[in-house]
Amino acid sequence: MKPETRIHYAQRLEPVLRWLASHADSDPDLHHLADLACMSAYHFHRIYRAMLGETLNATVQRLRMHLAAAALAESQDSLADVAMRAGYESGAAFNRAFSSVFGLPPGRYRTQSSRPYDPEEQAMYPISIETLPAITLATLTHQGSYQEIGPVFTRVFMLAASRGLMGPDSRGFGVYFNDPEQVPLEQLRSLAGVVVAADAELGDELQRFAIPAGRHAVLTHVGPYNEMGKAYAWMFSQWLPDSGLNTADFPMFEEYVNDPRSTPPAQLQTRICLPLA
Repeated sequence: MKPETRIHYAQRLEPVLRWLASHADSDPDLHHLADLACMSAYHFHRIYRAMLGETLNATVQRLRMHLAAAALAESQDSLADVAMRAGYESGAAFNRAFSSVFGLPPGRYRTQSSRPYDPEEQAMYPISIETLPAITLATLTHQGSYQEIGPVFTRVFMLAASRGLMGPDSRGFGVYFNDPEQVPLEQLRSLAGVVVAADAELGDELQRFAIPAGRHAVLTHVGPYNEMGKAYAWMFSQWLPDSGLNTADFPMFEEYVNDPRSTPPAQLQTRICLPLA
């Protein structure tokens, strides 16, 4: 596609991605989504796959499974309710699908993931002190649960790719301004972004955000995104007091090393970065 065509299609698919994010438990209707994109239903699927790098069904399944895992770990919703919101009327079918993604059946996943953080367990995560270079991000804002930022990343990647700002080694970054244990869910502020050149032309949709060069404590977490809460808890309750280091006046951010579209959740790698004074 020509650059102008990519930008045109990205803008048309924006309302589709917004609808999918806010209706994760609804079955998408091809004609409705095509209408939102002002496209022919005959060609919508092909254009979507060309722009997003995955099928519509793959996007929906990935979003639903992430939300299902978060619900299992953080709520008391019944397995039947979680399965229904994920699009499965059969508990057995949901068990198979969930197990194929997370490697555990839903019940065992809930048991393992919902245990509160216990400092006596002496959980350890690899942490390094690194001097990171300054980077510029092309971002979109998100307000609300951090567990629901995933679709915003999808939009960022699509918009950045449409402007030729994405390369084969491009990585996503999330910036998180608030502590979810202290700030009400609906007031949490975050950014979904991708690294770009400092002088990149971002267009009207994306916003520029600069992370300054500096020293950081970097915790490497391996596993599903919704399971990072214990790593944060350990970092602040155990590692930071023992380190003798002070934090800088800048928010936490995360670097996502691999692609969630093609990486099993158990193998996802996230670099959790704590700016240091």
